[in-house]
Order: sequence, then C-alpha cells, then structure tokens
Amino acid sequence: MSAKRYRGLDLDHLVANISYLLEADAPVRFDFAAQAEDLETSVKELRAEVAWLVEREFLVLDGDVDGVARLWVNPTLAFAPGTNPQTVAARHRFPYITMGEKETAAEKPVVVYPYTPELWEQVYEAQREMFEDPPVFSHCEQHAR
Repeated sequence: MSAKRYRGLDLDHLVANISYLLEADAPVRFDFAAQAEDLETSVKELRAEVAWLVEREFLVLDGDVDGVARLWVNPTLAFAPGTNPQTVAARHRFPYITMGEKETAAEKPVVVYPYTPELWEQVYEAQREMFEDPPVFSHCEQHAR
C-alpha cells in the first residue's frame, strides 16, 4: 500500500480499513477510537479525514452514536462482493468518480460525474464481470482467493 498522505494521515490505509468492514449491502460500522488506534492518529484527526471523504462524496455519514459511525461507501471507492453498485449509488445518489485520461498529470486528475441511473447502468454493464464475480483481496489467507 502506498503512503499517500493527506494532512498527515495515510488515506490508503484508512480506505482499506473501511473497505475491510464492508458486508453485503449495508453501511460500515466504523469505530473511531479503534480505527484511530490502528491508524496511529487521533480521533479528532480521523474524524476530519472522514469528513473530508464525506464532503467529496466518497462516503455518506448515516449516524454517529458513542463514537461508532454508520458509513455508506461510494461503490467507485469500494463495494462488498456480490452487491449491486447501482443499488448503493441510487440510495445515496452517489456520483461516479474516476481518474481523468491523463490521471495525475491531468489538469483535473479526478473526474466526478453526477448521479444518474443511466450512468450507473452503463458502469455496471461495462464492468459486469467485476461486480458479479469480483476478485477478493484480503490480508487474511483464509478469505483470500
């Protein structure tokens, strides 16, 4: 995993931690204290980074009680195996987020397309195999394929 850092926090590690918590078509239960400890950061800094991801529509915060948040994840960021990204995208009107043609060398390295059911249908059809039988990567040998 690369060490891309934004304001000091390893976002790749944060996104990986959120992705590992995905289960079916449900929000992630995100314990800020436990995750802050794993990421070796403060809860305050972690909350700021999650807010940054929410602001940019990578996540939707759906409640936060006693330090445990319910986070819905934009399927362009991650999705649980066997889930239909169109369902999650429709529920929260997630935009489709992708890299620009020249990626980081582009004037706009990230392109955000507003939510439309037609766009998500095209995304699903173009990547049907990945959504229906995705590769599963895991740090646990028992769950890796």
